[in-house]
Amino acid sequence: MIEYLYMNPLKTFFYSLKKSLFEPKYYQDVVEANFWFSFKYLWFLLFILIFIKTFTFVGLYLKNRPSIQPEVNKIMIYAENFYPKELKLQIKNGQLSTNVREPYVFDLEKDKWKVGQKHLLIIDTLGSIENYPSYDTFILATKNAVVYPSESKNNKIGETSVFYFRELKQNFALDKKAYDKLLNVVKPYTPKVNFFIDWIVLSLSPFFLIFGSLFWTGGVMFGLLFLTFFVWIVNLIFRKGYGYGSLFKMGMHAVTWSILINEVLNYIKSPFPRFYSWIFLIWMLVILFSTKKRA
Repeated sequence: MIEYLYMNPLKTFFYSLKKSLFEPKYYQDVVEANFWFSFKYLWFLLFILIFIKTFTFVGLYLKNRPSIQPEVNKIMIYAENFYPKELKLQIKNGQLSTNVREPYVFDLEKDKWKVGQKHLLIIDTLGSIENYPSYDTFILATKNAVVYPSESKNNKIGETSVFYFRELKQNFALDKKAYDKLLNVVKPYTPKVNFFIDWIVLSLSPFFLIFGSLFWTGGVMFGLLFLTFFVWIVNLIFRKGYGYGSLFKMGMHAVTWSILINEVLNYIKSPFPRFYSWIFLIWMLVILFSTKKRA
């Protein structure tokens, strides 16, 4: 009789893990066990891996947590001085107007702008979006529209997109006073940013563990539907006598090698190919030719 029937669930899992990795003949027992035994094995294996990922993420978060609030404070100080005091924007009846001399150049860090770099924004209500390439800017706002890059790499713009102000459903106005008013809505919450992130991490971690492992299990099983088909063909050719369902159950254990090798290589950021499918197929063939279906 199968030994794992007399073990507690945790011992059963580690017993099955060891056997699944190193003993092809163990798969004869897997064939005789019900489907849910193999499902629970695969799910718990992935649950443990998700737990390790979650534990690693939480560890990195706790390591970087002391620096979050100071960085947020820096961002808020920068945000307070972000909007130019003299600039007033108004979009009325689908047309943009300003109170400043144009073309008006707007950069995130004006004191660090260098020749050869593109400006962030240029406002020129007398300009045309067709002349966008000559402005040496990422974003160009004209009287009727704003043009911006939809694709940009190495400070070079590929494709662009255009938004016409007439598409706005209502008029819009922005100045320093209105900007500060919006900023004041956010300010009271910034000193509590660590609390909010703590709450999010603690609240989502259990859901990530449960649903993450279930979705991962579903993804692995979906892949096994196709990989098992190739093993089933070999099984038919060599008359090994296993049905597709039996081979699928065996595959839920045999995929352990593929999963573990893939995770280790990802963890060490290895540049080598993963060969996920090949590892599974080779191990399944070893199992197939090392066992015989019991009568």
